[in-house]
Amino acid sequence: MSRGRRYGLVVAADRLPAADPDDSRDHVDAALASLRPLVAASAGAWAPAGGVGSGDGVLGVNPPARADAAALGASLLRSLCHHQPADFPNGWFESYLAVNRRVAAAVAASAAASATVWTHGHQLQLLPRMLRRMRPDLAVVGHLHSTFAPAESFARLPEHRALLSGLLGADVIALPHQRAVDNLLDLAERVHGLPVRDGRITVGHRGLRVLAYPLPADTAGARRLALLPPVRAAGGRIREAMRVSGTVLLSVAGWDPADAVEQRLHAFERFLAEHRPAPGEVALLHVACGNPRTPAEDAQRERVDRLIAKINGTHASVGQAVVHYVRAEPDRRDLAALYLACDGMLVTPTHHGTVASAHEFIAARGELGASVVVSELTSGVTDLPGAIAVNPHDTGAFADAIATAAGRYGPAPRARHADRPSPLDSWAGHLLTLVRGPGAAAPSTPDRRIRWLPGGGHTRHTRPGGYEVGGPPLAARRVSGR
Repeated sequence: MSRGRRYGLVVAADRLPAADPDDSRDHVDAALASLRPLVAASAGAWAPAGGVGSGDGVLGVNPPARADAAALGASLLRSLCHHQPADFPNGWFESYLAVNRRVAAAVAASAAASATVWTHGHQLQLLPRMLRRMRPDLAVVGHLHSTFAPAESFARLPEHRALLSGLLGADVIALPHQRAVDNLLDLAERVHGLPVRDGRITVGHRGLRVLAYPLPADTAGARRLALLPPVRAAGGRIREAMRVSGTVLLSVAGWDPADAVEQRLHAFERFLAEHRPAPGEVALLHVACGNPRTPAEDAQRERVDRLIAKINGTHASVGQAVVHYVRAEPDRRDLAALYLACDGMLVTPTHHGTVASAHEFIAARGELGASVVVSELTSGVTDLPGAIAVNPHDTGAFADAIATAAGRYGPAPRARHADRPSPLDSWAGHLLTLVRGPGAAAPSTPDRRIRWLPGGGHTRHTRPGGYEVGGPPLAARRVSGR
């Protein structure tokens, strides 16, 4: 980075995306990578929370000691938002706070006057408010691709006031679906007593917008990759190696229990028990992506390992598995090859969530056709006509859905897109226009001067370490310490 250089757009994220979107490991990485042309066209910069990355256009953010604790805290916040157990260790918030402070200092020092800052991810949830206090001229987008927990769950966290106060420093908050928006608005209004109306939250003398703005699937990229000869050849090799004459169903997921991998395996086991296909007639290919990040994810890996061993021990034959299990970190090319190798796909989150992989699977398969089992609990099921919708918690119904996708009740239904999917390279630009567009909240001066007396309204409180998490009207309630 050039000394003294100022940037009109800064993207502060929990990761630095791949330079080539095809090297991305999941649809979130691909979406962030799609921001690169926009950042480059704006002569902008990146501020990675992990401090990984260097060169022109990358701000130097040296991670503090115990930065791993901050990353763990972000993972636990995602778990909390996914309705999963989240046992936050002592001291996580201090490390989390230190990371946010370092990123805020780097952004504040490098952003041009009236610049736009895009903050992404749970690891930087305190950043918008810090920037508002340090640089009130900046326009800030707060973007969470993960869902937002119900107020009752989020409010159990002692630091929930600081986390909400930090997020509400943004001018626009983008969440993946309307249920997440409703949860955030409910938390702000019912728990924190903030005025909420028509998707806007009033904080002090300003308002901010909260909107549902999901990450689009990279369907164009999936179609393009699926046509490449090396990718098609790789797909053929995968299919040949499995030696399956009938249907292969694909399951791709990380270790988040909300992805319902265990439910998929239990349903597939029941399908095998009830329909008794011969080994090599129907198979499941499960690709476990990345490594566990939390104790709950570690525990799930152990259960998944045992369950797959049990299923294969019961239903497989010598040299012919019924569940093909791979731990890998596939990039976009690898995923396209997997899509071509399989006939159907299980995309079954246990809550409102993304079905981007289902859209990409359908796009990559093209004229080959795609059978897709999706969760009826997700927000995107209506976007996939022809998909088989099921409650992932209903093992019997899930097993029937797998049988339908495998063609046991007749030709497997083909899923398709309800509408032409939005291009991945335009979603970010549209969101950025909302920050400065009509009705967007204009940056205001920090409310440092206001101090309300007890009995008359609001009292300000400061956490140990000097981070002020209050400010009217959030400071009316004291932040609990550990």
